[in-house]
Amino acid sequence: MKRILFFFLLLGPLALAQPQQLTVKEFLKLSRQDTTSYLVKGVVSRVRSSTSGSFYLQDPTGTLLVYGIKDPQHPQYSFKQIDIVKGDTVTVLGRFTVYGDATLEMKDGRLVAKADGPDHNLSFYDRLDQKPVFKGKEGDEGLAAFRQWVQSQLKKTGERGTVKVRFVVGRNGGVQEVEALRGASPALREEAVRVVKSAPKWKPGRADGSPVRITYTIDVIF
Repeated sequence: MKRILFFFLLLGPLALAQPQQLTVKEFLKLSRQDTTSYLVKGVVSRVRSSTSGSFYLQDPTGTLLVYGIKDPQHPQYSFKQIDIVKGDTVTVLGRFTVYGDATLEMKDGRLVAKADGPDHNLSFYDRLDQKPVFKGKEGDEGLAAFRQWVQSQLKKTGERGTVKVRFVVGRNGGVQEVEALRGASPALREEAVRVVKSAPKWKPGRADGSPVRITYTIDVIF
């Protein structure tokens, strides 16, 4: 019994040891030679890239770039599957590194905990910093203005019907990938696509300070 107790006392502190938690400011002051992994907790202030899994983590002391985040519980998950968005509170574990002798960051961090922020369950469209703008009108008003413009440009035909058209407002504001999903006749579908393709540029939507692609679907009525 004494041997078992001694063995527990010997290994217990090691087994229970936890990584040290630092503020962002403390983490950014670490030496490049420090290979210890530290915990940092904060609020996601901006998602920099969903492809590389990088985002900015902010606490009262500063902002930290976390690059290449992984979820140890689900190592096969992509960043989108990890589901971190602006406003979420997260705790990450990782080492300090300097990229290109200029960028201070936590590289290949590991997700330890995540609490959804107030806007987490909003759609991507509703979380935009700025929704796309058409002829000076933003969001739903801009889309309504676009529909009116399309209707005004249609060639008059003897046919009646409705064509559902899907299109993308690109990062440069151009109307792209125009497609007629369904419609009354090939002739009406062709005309609807022609007009939507000829549309003037929008002012693109923006998320986390960068322009983004937005997909819309409208009914074109003949």
